[in-house]
Amino acid sequence: MYKLMSQILTRVRAIIFDLDDTLYDCSGTLVLERKKLAAKIISKAIKCSEAEALKLQLELEGRLGPKADTAREIASLYNLPEGFCKEITNAINTLDIEGAILFPGTMDSINELRNIGYKLFLVTFGNREMQEKKIKVLGLESAFDEIIITENPRGKEKCFKEILTRYCLEPEQVLCVGDKIKDEIEVGKRLGMSTALMKHGRHYHFYKSEINDGESYLHISKISDLLKNDED
Repeated sequence: MYKLMSQILTRVRAIIFDLDDTLYDCSGTLVLERKKLAAKIISKAIKCSEAEALKLQLELEGRLGPKADTAREIASLYNLPEGFCKEITNAINTLDIEGAILFPGTMDSINELRNIGYKLFLVTFGNREMQEKKIKVLGLESAFDEIIITENPRGKEKCFKEILTRYCLEPEQVLCVGDKIKDEIEVGKRLGMSTALMKHGRHYHFYKSEINDGESYLHISKISDLLKNDED
């Protein structure tokens, strides 16, 4: 892997990073806490324990995928009123994200990549207010040449193209790093960029069976893997 990494990084001038489950453990912290908050409401609505309500959400996501609206699925399954979904949304919006922390070594690796001379970008999808708060809590405000937040589920391709134009980059000069095969990785490959898939998070684990062994997917477990060479 590291020989391929070295070959890629010799031609790369810029790196685009995803945020959630790439730079910090979103699935194991914020997403899990959201499900626990939702479980309190679900358990009362369908008369079960909070543990059973949490298990139900995890089973639905495991079957339908990480982008599934599990609250709406449960509302449909149990014929619950529209207010049920709204109550869950309101509860989730109160989630405290102050405890979110970067994966170990992430900031040191980002700083080293900048010192080497790479231009670094953060492109993330989600509610702007929530994503901005995450970026602040994680201490990433000044870590990148530019941070772009898109609230369009299909907006990353436009963001990537804007980066190419604004910074006079060719696609082959860019490495895209993320955990979502169906999002930043496929977009990056379609545009002609190199890609590095993070082996982490619910998106990776749900879609990893779809990876074509014939494709040159570069897999990494942590950002510091980008700094290793074939002699490490």
